Amino acid sequence: MYYKFSIFIILAFLVSSCGSNKVLGVRDFSVKNIERIELDNQAFEITFEVNELNHNTQLEYLYFDNQKSAVVNYSENKFSAKFAPSKINSEDRILSVNRAEEAKNTLPQLPVKPPLEIEKSEALLSYIIESEIKYKVLDLKSEL
Repeated sequence: MYYKFSIFIILAFLVSSCGSNKVLGVRDFSVKNIERIELDNQAFEITFEVNELNHNTQLEYLYFDNQKSAVVNYSENKFSAKFAPSKINSEDRILSVNRAEEAKNTLPQLPVKPPLEIEKSEALLSYIIESEIKYKVLDLKSEL
């Protein structure tokens, strides 16, 4: 009889603790208003808005077209990631004896394979929730 009662108490404790985790659980966020903005020298920037971003969530990187760029928060719930052209051996480099002039050269972005397979018209947003890395696929062709 004592064992049945203790098993009941343990089961009741487990069920109640599982329910409390759902109440404190992290809600998923949604991404909208994705825009691609062309910049100088074939560089571009992808901007987007995020709804209901939890304070435990940190947006990390955006993967697009075999490139990886850090996500920057430039306004409330508005984020962006800048991508440079992927020309490694370009002819428009500044070659000079003066190091200050050569320092104006932008470093090329080497091709980066995203952690998950995505289509050519998709981007992959990586974010961290409570020290766990997660990914969200963004469909750019429907938004652009």
